Amino acid sequence: MNEQKNQEWNLLVPLAPAIALVPLLAVMGVEPIDLGFAAIAAPLAMFPVVLLIGQIWNGNETWVSRFKEGGILALSALSVSLIAGLWMVLDFLGAGEKKAHGDPLTWLDFDVLRYDGTQWNIDAGFTNISFGIWLDPISAMLLFVATFLCFLICWFAIGYMTTDDINSNRNHRFFAEFILFSMGMFGMVLADSFLWLFIFWEIMGLCSYLLIGFYYWKESAAAAAKKAFMTTRVGDVFLMVGLLMLYDIYGSLDFAVVFDNPSTGVGEAPVKASELQPALLMLFIGCVGKSAQFPLHVWLPDAMEGPTPVSALIHAATMVNAGLYLVARMVPFVDVDYYGVMGMEDLGIIIAWVGGITAFMAASIAFVQNDIKKVLAYSTMSQLAYIFLGLGSALYLMSTGHRYEGLFVLGGALFHLFNHAMAKGMLFMASGSVIHEMHHAHHELHHHDGHGQHDDHDEHFDAQDMRNMGGLASKMPVTSIAMMLGSMSIIGIPLIGGFWSKEAIIAETWLGALEYEPLLLGPAILAVLTAGMTGFYMSRMWMMTFAGEPKHNAASHVHEETLWIKTPLITLSIVTATTGALLAFFHIGEFFSSKDYSMGLDDLDVTKALQIAFLPEKRTLMAVGYVTIALSTFVGPIIAMKVHGGSLKEGQEANVAVSWLVSLSAAFKTIDVSGMANSSLSDSLRKRLHFDDLYDWGISKTIAPMAKFSAWFDANVIDGIVKLVERTSIQGSHWIRTYTTGSTRDYILMAAVGALSIFILIMGVTI
Repeated sequence: MNEQKNQEWNLLVPLAPAIALVPLLAVMGVEPIDLGFAAIAAPLAMFPVVLLIGQIWNGNETWVSRFKEGGILALSALSVSLIAGLWMVLDFLGAGEKKAHGDPLTWLDFDVLRYDGTQWNIDAGFTNISFGIWLDPISAMLLFVATFLCFLICWFAIGYMTTDDINSNRNHRFFAEFILFSMGMFGMVLADSFLWLFIFWEIMGLCSYLLIGFYYWKESAAAAAKKAFMTTRVGDVFLMVGLLMLYDIYGSLDFAVVFDNPSTGVGEAPVKASELQPALLMLFIGCVGKSAQFPLHVWLPDAMEGPTPVSALIHAATMVNAGLYLVARMVPFVDVDYYGVMGMEDLGIIIAWVGGITAFMAASIAFVQNDIKKVLAYSTMSQLAYIFLGLGSALYLMSTGHRYEGLFVLGGALFHLFNHAMAKGMLFMASGSVIHEMHHAHHELHHHDGHGQHDDHDEHFDAQDMRNMGGLASKMPVTSIAMMLGSMSIIGIPLIGGFWSKEAIIAETWLGALEYEPLLLGPAILAVLTAGMTGFYMSRMWMMTFAGEPKHNAASHVHEETLWIKTPLITLSIVTATTGALLAFFHIGEFFSSKDYSMGLDDLDVTKALQIAFLPEKRTLMAVGYVTIALSTFVGPIIAMKVHGGSLKEGQEANVAVSWLVSLSAAFKTIDVSGMANSSLSDSLRKRLHFDDLYDWGISKTIAPMAKFSAWFDANVIDGIVKLVERTSIQGSHWIRTYTTGSTRDYILMAAVGALSIFILIMGVTI
């Protein structure tokens, strides 16, 4: 066993030169801010290498066993991005600067039309098509999240993808698309303009289509990929329109120009809210599509058709966070105390309401899901909605002059983005570990029962269905701990990661509703209710998977074995259990929002952090906080334990870290909820509140007829014109051939007639 582990670790040798690259660049004098180019270039350069070598060496033993079909090369590229990102972030923290802007790379020079406020003019020698690095607290945080999680998910994918026969000779395509996706996220986070943000945004959209539809021969996977692509494109159209409107207002899409003074546009003309607010609403619709918020949320649950590493990549590290990042970029436009535009209150209220509705709706649907990945998918929608709620509240408060409160909830929202990304990345990888082992256990049992006989198991066994699991706490200790800690963070158990950020969002939203804007009361109430619902469905997921007795024979034969899968889970378990509280003690929220962006050991204040969380100055906020804690920590989990809890199979024991939870679940008397489970409401929730039916109806009434018309137009008009030209050409050639006699006299006569005709024409024009 030890020899096998050593062989696995030896596979990491190619990472050594990749790890040494960034320090080498630093020694050569490359500025830390410019290392962002390396973070983007490394996966971009490795993309064609993995793809081409995989095509040439497909099936080669060295390629399969030594390079894991390209996974090791992909991991090497992502290690460059991770180290470059860490180097940049640490230098940024040490500098204590508000932002850092690297020198842009300019490589295009051409004439372009520019608008000076009154008319369009040709600007010769235009050279502003360039790409630079923009680093501030928001991008620094998201850069770390993206590079760190992409590296760990790729590590996990090497163990997950390369041990299934179904993926054999296809993994080079997976890893190539994986790192191109990652490159898109890195580029979007570091881009210094809305233009490049949009370009990298679309690269992610294309790669999401490819990765979700990785098992393209499955009809469900192909349909899910098309659904994701079409739904997000709806949002992207609005995003593009919004960017054009921004360009019309400011004459540029560069952050340095736009954020210098958002209240002043082209020609120093004052920017009106009636112009800017529609543009930002267009951008927000794009964010709704990318982050799967109501009503453009229908694609995200179906995206689970892709491999589990893809689910972790989309839900935690990259794609869905892109919309949140873009909304956070709207803050300077509404910060009226610092050159923001007056009259933008409605924008924040709209964003808050979309967040509140989505949070409650997604949590409701998660109640009845039995697919472990779909529970997590709806959890992602709900938790992202919390962040949208916080961002909307922040935008409203800052647009009305309540800057301190707005910055506080902004910090809480971005902190929740961090906590959710870490916890959800771990949860998806933990679910992948369960699915991976359930699949292999069923495969072994299905083909052989241990006595030389074929085991007659269900051919339609679903390794993702929690109704086939149970009792896995004794079989999968690392996975059970990881999923417990991740669930605690998502629920908001006190002192665990997500608690600090979720409480900040809910408290400040209630403050805004009670003291400034009654319209925020609706989202505030939905947020508290969702907290209790989250406690139920996340606890239900853990109980159905790890507590009680095995519900299928396959669940009795699972085990953990590969370090490729366990190592990321252990790493993120430590991060989730400790980092949330530690960053709260360092006042991470103030880092995102204050003028002083430095962080040091002298900022550590445990007492202040605990006071803000548990003993706020306002009694109303204290009451809201304790009601939230009661619903999420006690009411929701206890109900889940009463429905799905239970002792392990006799003779089975769980490790001490989770045994208390199993024992606690068994202490509650089980209640029968079959009547509720078979109700019309439950059926409606299982059908996702019929939104998918509306989606299918919309497709049948709009896109399908357009596709049929396009096919008819192509066949009858486009092809018709081509065929007409073809027929005319053939007839003309036959006509010409009749005059091609081979006689010199005939040719001289035609030349003379042609010359005379030209002479007459010239004379006529002259006269």
